[in-house]
Amino acid sequence: MKNLIINNASIVTPNEVIHNGSLLVENGTITFISRKPFNSELYPFDCIEAGGKYLLPGIIDLHTDAIEVEICPRPAADFPIEVAFRELEKRMCGTGITTVFHSMHLGSREYEKDFRSKYSRPEVFAKVHEACHKHSLINNKIHLRYEIAGLNEYELCFELVKKGSISFFSFMDHTPPEDLLHGEKFEKFRIRKRLSREQAIHEITERMQRPKITKQQMLDLINFLKDHHIPVASHDDRTAAVVEENHGMGITMAEFPISSEAAQKATELGMDTVGGAANVLRGGSNLGNINVQDSVSKGHINILCSDYYPPALLHSIFILYRNNILPLHESARLTSLNPARAAFIDARKGSIETGKDADMILVDYKNNKPVIEKTIVGGNISGEYSLKPAKIYEYYN
Repeated sequence: MKNLIINNASIVTPNEVIHNGSLLVENGTITFISRKPFNSELYPFDCIEAGGKYLLPGIIDLHTDAIEVEICPRPAADFPIEVAFRELEKRMCGTGITTVFHSMHLGSREYEKDFRSKYSRPEVFAKVHEACHKHSLINNKIHLRYEIAGLNEYELCFELVKKGSISFFSFMDHTPPEDLLHGEKFEKFRIRKRLSREQAIHEITERMQRPKITKQQMLDLINFLKDHHIPVASHDDRTAAVVEENHGMGITMAEFPISSEAAQKATELGMDTVGGAANVLRGGSNLGNINVQDSVSKGHINILCSDYYPPALLHSIFILYRNNILPLHESARLTSLNPARAAFIDARKGSIETGKDADMILVDYKNNKPVIEKTIVGGNISGEYSLKPAKIYEYYN
């Protein structure tokens, strides 16, 4: 379905909510937005009667680790990559995500050890990239998460970019902090890893002593990514000084700043700051880091991503609205227009405006619980599979 009328919806635009509004989609593009209903009999289009439900821009998720877990949900329990990709896509569609950047690790010994996958990293990237470019329910892209201690994988970053596989890039540094060697954090680490005290000290110390790529190598890679118009983020920045250094090298986005001072500094420098939607839904961090709701209220977080729980994004929009932290149209921007701008795709994605792709979600908001009724991607109604399973398959044929 490429041509469509949506009548009597509460349309969430970037600047306001238009109640009892209507919208026209032609050839997958939004061509007209009205403050009153269309006479659908005048158009040879299918018509959705929204009944006052919210019509929001489709959710854009810049960072979700879900694809890795879908491929290998238990250590050494690998599934065919295309099957995992398609099954995950269906669930993401059902949570209102219309564009996803599958975040995939490279250079991390810990991930390799935990997953014990039979697939090599180049093989995973190649197969996911191939699946992204087949006909699909939503828009799929790859976010490469590069661990800077992965010296052997450094050149592979350049190769993957040259192949056109990468749409987003972030630098990871999971070197343990000094305070992890003692106190409560140490005990939590030891228990979680099921290690003796001596084993835990050895593992932490070994990770702290690992060599990393040089600052010049990092700068060379950043400049290469910028030349290829790929947005670049840092990850888990602990201090304002780290943020300032990253910004000086050309990084434009801070993902999951750990401290309030780091988030504030990134904002002051004009960087995009990304927080986890699970933090909003749960009411705080499970690791004792910043409270994202508080950071949003201070203007220190302007983008939300799912990280490890895709359903949290939709709920977060309405939690921020319900708690009077942001008006609904501003809350929705954290999961749509703001990430679209950060990822350089806002010319066509991220908002309900004329001339943009018809990527939208129809949401029934009752009893303080948002429920997806339809997910619309490029004018195609892709989110009816919960009621009509056969619907999903016509888009693969």
